[in-house]
Amino acid sequence: MGLWTAIVIIVVVTVLADVYSKNQKNKARFSGNDKKMNELNETIKKLEKRIENLEIIAVSDPDNFQDRARNTSFYKEPEEPARANQRLVNELARAKQRGD
Repeated sequence: MGLWTAIVIIVVVTVLADVYSKNQKNKARFSGNDKKMNELNETIKKLEKRIENLEIIAVSDPDNFQDRARNTSFYKEPEEPARANQRLVNELARAKQRGD
């Protein structure tokens, strides 16, 4: 084995070791981000639900809101919350347009 061959082998092994170590560091760094992503997704879902509730409040009368919310959430068969909120917002918007 010649001198140049030994130098090339050393350089290639060094580069491969560097790439491997960087890859391992990135894996360790991104595994912590999965927990953050899950927390952020949960926060987003909670905020979306709050926005839907605020939409209901915005298009309804203050006196009527508590009664309507009670009627839709407790006395009917359970419905997907997002769909129920969207339906209620649509009903209240139509009623407001009609002048009720």
